[in-house]
Amino acid sequence: MISLFQPTLGKEELNEIEKVFESNWLGKGNYVKDFEKGFANNLETSKEHFLSTTSCTEAIFLSVDLFEFNKNDEIIIPSISFPSVGSAIVSKKSKIVFCDVDKRTLNVRAKDIEPYITNRTKAVFITHYGGVSCDMDPIIELCNNHNIKIIEDSACAIKSFYKGKACGTMGDMGMWSLDAMKTLSTADGGMMYIKDMELRAIAEEQLYLGLPLKQKSGIDSSTEGNASWWEFEMNRAGRRAIMNNVTGAMGCVQLDKLERFIQRRKEIFEKYYNELQKLDWIEVPPKVEFDSISSYYFFWIQTEFRDKLAKYLLDNGVYTTFRYWPLHKVKFFNVFNQENAYPNTDYIAAHTLNLPLHQALSDDDVEKIIQLIVDFKND
Repeated sequence: MISLFQPTLGKEELNEIEKVFESNWLGKGNYVKDFEKGFANNLETSKEHFLSTTSCTEAIFLSVDLFEFNKNDEIIIPSISFPSVGSAIVSKKSKIVFCDVDKRTLNVRAKDIEPYITNRTKAVFITHYGGVSCDMDPIIELCNNHNIKIIEDSACAIKSFYKGKACGTMGDMGMWSLDAMKTLSTADGGMMYIKDMELRAIAEEQLYLGLPLKQKSGIDSSTEGNASWWEFEMNRAGRRAIMNNVTGAMGCVQLDKLERFIQRRKEIFEKYYNELQKLDWIEVPPKVEFDSISSYYFFWIQTEFRDKLAKYLLDNGVYTTFRYWPLHKVKFFNVFNQENAYPNTDYIAAHTLNLPLHQALSDDDVEKIIQLIVDFKND
């Protein structure tokens, strides 16, 4: 079976992890610091604003804490969002306000957001779909005019750029996923950018038990000169959601390979695009109209034969899917009557299919997928 996503790991990661084992310190340490710094350098952004954690979902849930969402707030999100976004808002008893997206790019636009803004709108979540940046200037201008926070779900957009600025660093907070299926994988993990340095300090404390930042060695260490080193204080309620040196070591090695990974994904994306655009029954992703660089995380097609094509590919050893199922269609989130409110999203949900795209795909794999799609109408 040709998989939809697949990490690329090798002896280099194992060798670095072996060094962690030899150090006898598996917890958060220098490897994590080096990974945070290297991640920031790859995004051409100051490292002081970055902070690692256990998952992108953890970062999303942290965002609703940092910006103090409450039951009086309305939060606008594109219906095509990862479910963690909706869950985090619900956890604060805030009101989810869904909006539509562009029919072809699957990205939210300022004109999709604007009709839903009220005097209770506190924040907007942005998803850079498949690593393709949203058109951020109009969104930023709109949100600034209404004093609305921008939170960028950049889970799939590592090293994606918009007019020279890294996706995830243009709003008030951004986050990336480093899970087992991402281009850069630490097995599990997440990274975040926080614009406000005071909030970044709060985030770091909250992610490590609420301990003061000056208490760097945790709740039990004799290295800080305390006579009773088992005593500690807390600044806030906290949890333990920190990256460790094992995953940090993986991340450092993966960063060295990242440019090569993305280049390979670009080659596959362009091969799909060039061949599949010739078919009159398929729509391929549109070219963006502004200066941007993609991470090439998804390649998607749209066709009225989506369901039959997906089954045909599966029967022939190719796994495909549709990401992400619209949240307004999930009963758990559909609290309000919003029937027929999102025509573009409804079209997307009925026509869109994600094809395998990862750096481990061989040329033969890509050729097989393309040929199966070409042959589909003839079978």
